[in-house]
Amino acid sequence: MFVPAEKSKLNFKGYTLIYPAVSVGNVAQLMADLLISTLTLHRAGYIQHPSIVPMVGNDPFAYKDSSSCKIVTCCEVYESVEHNFVIVQQRAPFVRGKQGLYRKWLVEWIKECQFKKVVIATSSSSEERLDIQISGPQFRFVLSPTLDEDFGDMFRNFYGWEDLERRQSFPAPPVTDSGDKEEGQLYIPGGGIAKRLFEDLSPTCPVAVLLMFCSEGDNVAEAIDLTNRINRWLGLVLFHSRSIGNAFEEAVVKYTQWKIPSSWKLFFGSRVDQSLFH
Repeated sequence: MFVPAEKSKLNFKGYTLIYPAVSVGNVAQLMADLLISTLTLHRAGYIQHPSIVPMVGNDPFAYKDSSSCKIVTCCEVYESVEHNFVIVQQRAPFVRGKQGLYRKWLVEWIKECQFKKVVIATSSSSEERLDIQISGPQFRFVLSPTLDEDFGDMFRNFYGWEDLERRQSFPAPPVTDSGDKEEGQLYIPGGGIAKRLFEDLSPTCPVAVLLMFCSEGDNVAEAIDLTNRINRWLGLVLFHSRSIGNAFEEAVVKYTQWKIPSSWKLFFGSRVDQSLFH
């Protein structure tokens, strides 16, 4: 269930939900960290569900000048009233065999909140890419029919983004000969619940999947790329553009322009206490 941080009832009707699925390399979670930290998002509450491994920890967004001590739980919800969007940050894995129960609850919660659209951010195992996916941008997208009508042309023709190639069955090649992008099956290995959540929501809710191919390891570069693309579409963080003739070229937000959470200093664990060797 969703537990509000305050007693007053929250109203997310008309908001955009950004849902980072727990997936290979945790690219989506890093993306969420960047948006939460940079926009200083308000903690609206948390999700308590038996399908998620319980945990508690220090505030990952705390800074040296912080005057309060906060803790975080396994799955928290942050809100931006200014930009009308909500983002879920899940910090713990699912209990084995319980993903379906959580996904069923999540679909009902999304419908209950009446979100305007849902953006599922995820990643997919680079080891299982097709030959045509190995080179070039490592980003792909999938849109539900309603979102495809509204944003499909912009994604493909203006942004130059590529649809995720569908497959007849793994490890068959992508369906390209027929020219029908709706033919074939979605295949997102390592993507967590992203694929099934998209299929559950697609018939009744405008939903998009935005993903990066990656492997386990340091995926900061992939997270920056994914965050920039989401930001370009939704316009959450403003940045400068420059005029080129009669057109405008949007500048990509650089790594140093994002507000990096203090928790990122511990990507590979804390340093060994040097006093051990004295």
